[in-house]
Amino acid sequence: MNNRDGSLQVGIVGCGSFGGNTYARHVTDNPDARVVALCDVNRARAEAVARECVGEGNLEPRPAIYTDYRQMIDEESLDVVMVATMADVRPRITVDALNSGAHVLAAKPMAHSLAEAEEMLQAAEQANRLLMVGYNFRFREDAQAIHRFICSGGLGTPRFARAWSHAGGVPTWGPHYVKSRSGGGSLANTGVHVMDLAFWLLGSPSLLSVAGHASSRFADLPTLPPDLEAVQDDYDVEDLVSGYAHFADGITLSVESMWLAPPQIANQGVDLWGTKGYASLVPLRLLTWQDGDYVDVTETEAPGLAASFHDDPQRRTRSEVRHYIDCLLGRATPLITPHEMRTDQALVDGIYAGTATKLG
Repeated sequence: MNNRDGSLQVGIVGCGSFGGNTYARHVTDNPDARVVALCDVNRARAEAVARECVGEGNLEPRPAIYTDYRQMIDEESLDVVMVATMADVRPRITVDALNSGAHVLAAKPMAHSLAEAEEMLQAAEQANRLLMVGYNFRFREDAQAIHRFICSGGLGTPRFARAWSHAGGVPTWGPHYVKSRSGGGSLANTGVHVMDLAFWLLGSPSLLSVAGHASSRFADLPTLPPDLEAVQDDYDVEDLVSGYAHFADGITLSVESMWLAPPQIANQGVDLWGTKGYASLVPLRLLTWQDGDYVDVTETEAPGLAASFHDDPQRRTRSEVRHYIDCLLGRATPLITPHEMRTDQALVDGIYAGTATKLG
């Protein structure tokens, strides 16, 4: 730590919606970390986030502003770099930050390809620094309840999971609909959350093979709302994806990820089956096999949570940032491991590849 008060010095690269509303806000709220530098190719955007940091956290001095992340890394003594850019530049920034001696928290999707993800993981290992990708659905209270249920044996041995994401719109607040920038559409940017969650709840088994199919129906829609009309010339990603993965020990996973789902069914979830039980995320339901039948133990395992839970992105991302900082300070063990980050990227790559892909 380079700050006089002992707090972690944090630099944030990418000051759009996620970098400003999530990373900067949650670091400012954390007494163990301090935003000392902000970088964005749009200087005005970084300056706006800096003003918010000062207003919310009474930061003195005000965070330094950069438009070149390399200059920020060279001139600032950073303990942590948080990378909130699009996926096309995230791997290079991550590797450069790790090589400078900083720890890195990066947004999802991890990269454009498995090769880039492996380069990021290798750089973290060689630099002996903590790299974590923010698969923040793991920090949802209902997901944590399912994880505790599985760890206590209520599901038995996990055998199969279905991860499904039926999003009602397209994330047009950033160029997530441009493949060269985003790395993919509905799966890479939306469905990856529940896919990672299902993989984690299955026990993070070793991936053997994956197959899938990705297509787009955007161009076939006869009419579009104004926000989608504005991006139709640049839209070149998939919005309808299905995949199937085989893991060690006979464990399997199916994945569905769609954009432009009817609002009546728009939601995301995970369903899991084990040798002695069942669990679902939406709605939260925990069932275990007792005396020849399933018994609903949701209220026993998670009192009141099924009725009261509402997914709050700010709450789970706040927990993600707090957890990452706690890991750096030796107060927690990383909830997301290099094996899991690599497998998530391998799943995305394999599903997009279309035909069955065997992995070592």
